[in-house]
Amino acid sequence: MSLLFNRFWNTAPLLLVLAPLMWGGHTVAARLSVGEISPMMMMALRWLSCLLILLVLYRRQLGAQMPIVRQRLVWIWAMGGFGLAGFTVFFILAAQYTTAVNLGITQSAIPALVMLIGLVLFRMRVGLIQVIGMLVSLLGVVVLVSQGSLETLQMLQFNIGDLLMLVACLCYAGYTVGLSQRIAMSPVLMLTFFSFFASVTLLGGVAIEYWRGALIVPGLYGWVIVLYCAVFPSLLAQLFFIRGVELAGSNRAGLYVNLVPVFAALMAVLFLSEAMYFYHLVSLGMVLGGIYVAERYKTKAERTS
Repeated sequence: MSLLFNRFWNTAPLLLVLAPLMWGGHTVAARLSVGEISPMMMMALRWLSCLLILLVLYRRQLGAQMPIVRQRLVWIWAMGGFGLAGFTVFFILAAQYTTAVNLGITQSAIPALVMLIGLVLFRMRVGLIQVIGMLVSLLGVVVLVSQGSLETLQMLQFNIGDLLMLVACLCYAGYTVGLSQRIAMSPVLMLTFFSFFASVTLLGGVAIEYWRGALIVPGLYGWVIVLYCAVFPSLLAQLFFIRGVELAGSNRAGLYVNLVPVFAALMAVLFLSEAMYFYHLVSLGMVLGGIYVAERYKTKAERTS
């Protein structure tokens, strides 16, 4: 069993596919949560529940990490409070002003932003094959969110919501690049500290919902959704993604983020009885094709990373 787990924990493509699969499930959960729990309340409880689980399991190990945490406190705060929580906050705000098509297309810019931020801040090399893979993957997302219709793309109109979504993408791209500068700490303990700062930020969003009279406290069904989101999209998916970045680097790992809208669409077909169309398969093939190109023809330096 230990050998099997070690092989799993050291296989970057598998980890980086499972993380978007769970995040795609979160999209379905978010749709099911409408009317059951308000968005900011759901996200805050998601990260608070994740934090509680980690504290119960690893509370004894956390104290020994405090000297490291104090040295990199700003980085840890930025990763949790700005990277993880910031994406959530700006995504929710953007959804109030723009269309699902625009949200999907803007979100597909994350891999390119990861490469750009890494290049500007840390002089990370970007190979031609990575760029080609990123463009093919991006086109696959465009096919998905436009439903394979050129007319849909031509009718796009951009507004403040798209700018907010771009900020959300910058938050997560910054988080992804930031993982390449990680501290000497196991992923699960690092995620515990990230969860704390993400919870603090999102509790501010809950306060705003309460002030606006939009707060919805969950019932039993709402708590089931929160528990799913705490265990899978938050705890397991983030652990897999952190480990994936550690193994593959931020540029290659960022490409896998484009699987999120594809998995979300396929899971909506399975669990929400939405219709399956040919463009779903075309999109999945293109996104996977872009990732395959980047993985198959990675540089010698990337093979040893």
